[in-house]
Amino acid sequence: MKKQLFLATVAAMALASCTSEEFMGDDTILEQNSNDPILFESNSPRVTRAAGAEAAQILGYSFKVYATKTTEGPTNNDNDDVHSNVFALNTFHETSNNPYWVWYTDNSAGNTKSNTKNWDYVGTSSGTPSPSYGTEGYKVTLTSDQTIKYWDYSAKKYIFTAFKETVTGGTLSNITTTGFTYSGTAAQLAGLFIADKLTISEKNNTPTKPATGVNKIGNIVQFNFRNAATKVRLGIYETIPGYVVKNVNFRPNNSEFPETTTNAILSGSFFGTSPSASGTQTYTVTYGASGIAQLATTGTASSYYFDFGTFASTGNTGIGTTSTAPTWASGSQNYQITLPNNTGGNMILYVDYDLYNTISGETIHITGAKAVVPAMYMTWKSNYAYTYLFKISDNTNGKTGTEGTSPEGLFPITFDALAISTNDNQVGTITTVSTPAITTYQDGSVSDAGITYANANGAIYITVNTGGTLASLTADNIKLYTVEAGTTEADLILGTKTKTEVTTGDNVLSVLSADEKIQGITFAASTSAKFTPAAGTTYAVEFTKDAVAAVYTAVANGTTLTSEKTYYTSDTGAGEFVSNGSQTADGTNYYELTTPAAPAFDQYKIIEVAPAP
Repeated sequence: MKKQLFLATVAAMALASCTSEEFMGDDTILEQNSNDPILFESNSPRVTRAAGAEAAQILGYSFKVYATKTTEGPTNNDNDDVHSNVFALNTFHETSNNPYWVWYTDNSAGNTKSNTKNWDYVGTSSGTPSPSYGTEGYKVTLTSDQTIKYWDYSAKKYIFTAFKETVTGGTLSNITTTGFTYSGTAAQLAGLFIADKLTISEKNNTPTKPATGVNKIGNIVQFNFRNAATKVRLGIYETIPGYVVKNVNFRPNNSEFPETTTNAILSGSFFGTSPSASGTQTYTVTYGASGIAQLATTGTASSYYFDFGTFASTGNTGIGTTSTAPTWASGSQNYQITLPNNTGGNMILYVDYDLYNTISGETIHITGAKAVVPAMYMTWKSNYAYTYLFKISDNTNGKTGTEGTSPEGLFPITFDALAISTNDNQVGTITTVSTPAITTYQDGSVSDAGITYANANGAIYITVNTGGTLASLTADNIKLYTVEAGTTEADLILGTKTKTEVTTGDNVLSVLSADEKIQGITFAASTSAKFTPAAGTTYAVEFTKDAVAAVYTAVANGTTLTSEKTYYTSDTGAGEFVSNGSQTADGTNYYELTTPAAPAFDQYKIIEVAPAP
């Protein structure tokens, strides 16, 4: 029996200019005498982005723009370039500036010289009654007059930045072309949109200067706005033959806190999630080499837990059975808004659940199952959406008996952790949660419905987590096999299905000899491996965990032995006896077993690669 994300980009806008076509002759005259107004336009391709009136609506029908221009200094040396403000209500300042408002009014194009595409920025701050501009219900009132702006063809370059706060209450300051400072809650960050910074130096000297085209002085200046908040969601599905999983309960921490809750909570370090943590964080916004805004904070995350919301799993119907139709926390696949998290510490799931046999009515109660999401997948970036899918299979590390005394069950729980980005920044991982846990990643493997590994998406990367620490990988302890479709991890553990090692060809597994960085995730040398999959193939990753030798630790002198507890008279385990409570480690060497011996064993992760389309 076989049971088995994408966040639409919030907005993209275009800041555009076109010419009045007043100068049709000599390019030299054009450069010296341009009177072409700088105009704004909503004009972006619709892929995962909104454009035109739809983008205007997302931005609240207005945004603020700041722009500078750089002209040559007296010595033609970059060190004495002259910088001046263009779209600002003050002269150039290195640390803080006051940008222009830009507003949208439907069907207003052509009413003024500064408006050809329903966006305008020219207005006055005085009058009776006080004038306001833009779309009804979203109108802008100016604090200072805003005048029309013209392209200066003598400029070496222009730098444009833009932003919009659609939710009030946050604090934005220190506005420059290199970034700004923002303080706010998760809800306020969800209302903050930041455009990619644009540096424009190439000039369009053609007489006609079209209304669309690439970024040039005299041409369209196109903005892409991105949302500042992070979004997360959690889902669980199961693939246990003959059983359904129900009554899933979560623990806020490990067994030291045995109370459970139906809310889907994961332990870790997060911003603004614990009762004692502030919901407001201060972020420094800077622009990367490509102009995309980056948010960083010096705040300290709280070591508590993240609450993904109520998880409904009662009744005999059980939870979802595929990765594309899991049971979602909060009852839907909608994301929660949260603060970006620079910490990147491990996130841990502690969960209990019931296995219910739909034919016989048998119920098995599983307790203390644990899953670790490695720290490398826990850096939450702004404008990304992260999905964590937990897959309960017949390979669980939970217990079916008394906690603290019973061994782990034969059916480890595995989990799928997937991170999806907005604006085509898709990040997806699948982690089997067992002891140890195997994580696999392939760039471009995520979709709106779930996770689909495909040969067309390139190499699949592999890491192994042993209790929170990435294992060192070698050609001896990690191997790749092909198996028949439908094979489970338990099949390979029990030896009921065959496997064929991949040793030649284009699909051989290799341990990384140097670090590789994909989508912001650094796959470190020696702790990461990769292979290139073939379409329509089912693979099994095998990790061999070394045997563990028993460790016997001496009882400190003066300690009275615990009654009915087993001790030893040798650090090799010889001389076993059960204490009657009268013995004292005082001049006599007694030992207790602190690390039980464990044999070497193999752990597996099944990877199903989609057929060629």
